[in-house]
Amino acid sequence: MHEEYRRCQLTKFARSAKREAERKAANEEKLGKARDEALALETAAKQAGAAREALQKGILELEQRMKDGAEESEKLRQKLEAASREIATLEERQGQSGAARERIQSRRAELQEALVQSVREIGRLSGEAAEKKRKLGEAEAREKSQQERAAKIAAIVAERKKAAEASGKQREAKQEELSAAKQALAILDRDIEAGSEGQAERQAAIAAAQRKQSTLRVQQSEMTAALAKKESELQAAVKAQQAARHAQQQAQAKQSSLREEQEKRVQRASSLQEKIDFLQHMQEEYEGFGKAPKAVLQSQEPWHEGISGAIAELLTIPQPYMTAIEVALGGNQQNIVTQDTETAKAAIAFLKRKHLGRVTFLPLSTISVQYPKEREKEAENGEGAIGWANELVEIDDSCRKAADFLLARILVVDTLDHALALAKKQDYRLRIVTLTGEFLAPGGSLSGGGRARKEASFLNRSGEIEALREKLIACQQELDDGKQAVRKAAARAAEAEKGQADALALVQQKSVERAELRVSLERLQENFAAQEQSVQELLAADAERQATFAENQNKRVLQARSVKALADALETAKKEAEESRLDLEDAEQDAAALGKCMQEEALQRAVLEQEWKRSAEQMALYRQEKQRGEQSLKELEQEEQQLEARAEESQKRLQELEHTSQDWQDSFDAAQKAQRGLYGMRMEKMAAGQELEAKGRELARRRSRKQEEVHQLDVLAAKIQMALQDSQQAILREFGLTPERALEEALDIEPQELRSRMQSLKKEMDALGPVNPNAVEEYENLQKRHDFMKKQSADLVEAKENLGRILAEMDEAMTKQFQSAFSDIQRYFGEIFVRLFGGGKAELKMLDEKDVLHTGIDILVTLPQKKRQSLAALSGGERALTVIALLFAFLRYRPSPFSVLDEIDAPLDEANVMRFGRFLQEFAEQTQFIVVTHRKGTMEVADTMYGVTVEETGVSRLLSVRLDELDASSIEK
Repeated sequence: MHEEYRRCQLTKFARSAKREAERKAANEEKLGKARDEALALETAAKQAGAAREALQKGILELEQRMKDGAEESEKLRQKLEAASREIATLEERQGQSGAARERIQSRRAELQEALVQSVREIGRLSGEAAEKKRKLGEAEAREKSQQERAAKIAAIVAERKKAAEASGKQREAKQEELSAAKQALAILDRDIEAGSEGQAERQAAIAAAQRKQSTLRVQQSEMTAALAKKESELQAAVKAQQAARHAQQQAQAKQSSLREEQEKRVQRASSLQEKIDFLQHMQEEYEGFGKAPKAVLQSQEPWHEGISGAIAELLTIPQPYMTAIEVALGGNQQNIVTQDTETAKAAIAFLKRKHLGRVTFLPLSTISVQYPKEREKEAENGEGAIGWANELVEIDDSCRKAADFLLARILVVDTLDHALALAKKQDYRLRIVTLTGEFLAPGGSLSGGGRARKEASFLNRSGEIEALREKLIACQQELDDGKQAVRKAAARAAEAEKGQADALALVQQKSVERAELRVSLERLQENFAAQEQSVQELLAADAERQATFAENQNKRVLQARSVKALADALETAKKEAEESRLDLEDAEQDAAALGKCMQEEALQRAVLEQEWKRSAEQMALYRQEKQRGEQSLKELEQEEQQLEARAEESQKRLQELEHTSQDWQDSFDAAQKAQRGLYGMRMEKMAAGQELEAKGRELARRRSRKQEEVHQLDVLAAKIQMALQDSQQAILREFGLTPERALEEALDIEPQELRSRMQSLKKEMDALGPVNPNAVEEYENLQKRHDFMKKQSADLVEAKENLGRILAEMDEAMTKQFQSAFSDIQRYFGEIFVRLFGGGKAELKMLDEKDVLHTGIDILVTLPQKKRQSLAALSGGERALTVIALLFAFLRYRPSPFSVLDEIDAPLDEANVMRFGRFLQEFAEQTQFIVVTHRKGTMEVADTMYGVTVEETGVSRLLSVRLDELDASSIEK
């Protein structure tokens, strides 16, 4: 049974090997044919590529020749322009030479006439100076004689003045003694007379003083009562003033509140106006456009008159369709509409010449609009369809063709579901865009998704400007209303202030009246005390006068005798003083007459001396004028000679330039002709190259298909070979025979009968079951291996659990440490951001707070007076300053004693550089910084500055400056 089953297996394997061998032979025949065809196609493609490369090489050579020719032509053109400018300069210089000659002749005549006049004046002034010198000598002799006489008279005057002063002093002393004696006598007469005649008057004065004292006592009582009344009136006025002040404070608070609200409105209006100005500036400067479109739109070339504008600025789009039209246009927003192809060609040449890039132009004279076909028009009546994009936008009629060219076959639909349904009905042949920005392209591709918030694009910039203007108008209306409210509040505040001022004036008036009463009362009290003292003094004085009356009579007799003797002595002294005064007056008159004569002589001598000096100065001036005239004549002769030489040289140079310019012009015309010939050859070669390129693409496509066919046959051959090898190896392994020998020993039966026999034999063999004499030994070996593997498995499970526990602990510790560090760094980042930007807000946000160790981190910032946005939406300088703030947040969290910053301030503008410098200076108290920079603002805050200078070629020298010491020394100076 077993042998028969094996014989059936051998038959099966042998037939399978024969079948696979036959398939292999057929496949190899197909593979050889396909490879031959692929090789032929590859050879043809290489030939076409070689021909195209040869053409391309020829085109490059022609372009190089054209470039060289253009450079040569440009050099010739520049030489011609330079020669033309030089010729014009030389001709102008020759014209100026004639005028210069006439000027020199006129100047020579003027100088010669001036020299003759100077010689005459010098002769005249020499004679006058000699005469004045003689008169000056005579005047000096007379002055010396008068000075000697004046010295003698001065000595006499001094002696007589001393004598007169001595006499005057003696007379004054006698006069003073006589006056003192007479005064003492008068006092004694007055005392005696007062003692005898004033007794009744003194008694009357004492009585009057006592009556006045009583009157003052009554007035003091009345004034005390009036003061108490004024006190009560003042208290009432103070209360009224406090109430008025409270009302004034309330009115002022209301006015301040309204003014603050008005200031906020003004700031909001200013902010809106700034946004409008900013957006208008962006629109005028074509912000958001590429370098090439912006250059074309802002150019001042003559062809610019044929530029209608960019599509983005020509279209007016309703706000609901803004997103849809923006997506529909895509990169075509910067396409430039021209009146004709000539303008487009000139603009392209301008871009090539300036190396500014590429631009797509839409010449209105050549573009052809493809409108929707009849079947496509059915979609505009579908559910959700709004209309064709070109019909939803507004544009000038002259440029309507450009809008139709770009948007005529794009359908705008409200939702994506409706768009998909319409696309399916049209067999995905339409271009459809939704109001939310999804785009369905022909063929079924679909694009869409979220759009990051960004600044207004050029399309909706005009709409945003209009919206801002409407807000500005509303804000200005609020401003006008606020002004009315502020004026009313100001009027109420002024009224309250006036009431408070009136109340305060009343308080001040009452205070003044109370103060006046207090002063009057105090003065009355002082008067009463003084009057009381006066009464006591009068009584005491009356008693004292009675005692001294007799003593004064005796003293008067003695004082009268002394007065008579002093009067006689005074008369004698007066006579002596009068004689001395007369002698002094005579001497002083003689001195005055002599002084007057000397003054006249000195004045005459000074006049003569001044005239002599003036004559000498005029002579020196005329001599200098004569020298200058002679020098000017020499200079004019030299200038005339130089002028003649330059004129001759200019004439020669002019002839040379005219001859050379003609040669250059001939060369330039020949070069231009050669350029046109090269251009024609280049265009012919480019046309041939395009034909070869199309042929090469077709050959490449056919070769690719043939190579794919060869690849499929190679794969099939590999499968057949593997199946054949499996059959051959099975025959060799199971039966030890070759495939040929196996075919000889195989059964000659049908395949269906062979399968039935093998199945029946298999069932019978399975029913018997296997027989294994080594089963016990194999079981023991397997048991040992099972125990060993089980132990190893338990160890691995335990190790896995330990590693998992360790990893969990590490993750937990790392999570806590990261969260703590993240919190601190976020706080530092916010603080430093505010410092650097002067306001705003910044934060770090984890994208997945549940998975801290694997989450991403987003940087969100809110610049002063701007909306919140991500780091990618900022400008270069703002992004750089934000990253600087984050860097210093790291340094504050984990301070470093030493840091190197390499041109970290390069992208910043001047204002931000100054903020960065001040912040770096403060931060340097904890960390030492070495900063590589070229910005002045950063250099100004440094303590020490190092630089390298190259004094000689190949020799460099390091320089250093201690700015802190320099500042200190400058302050001391």
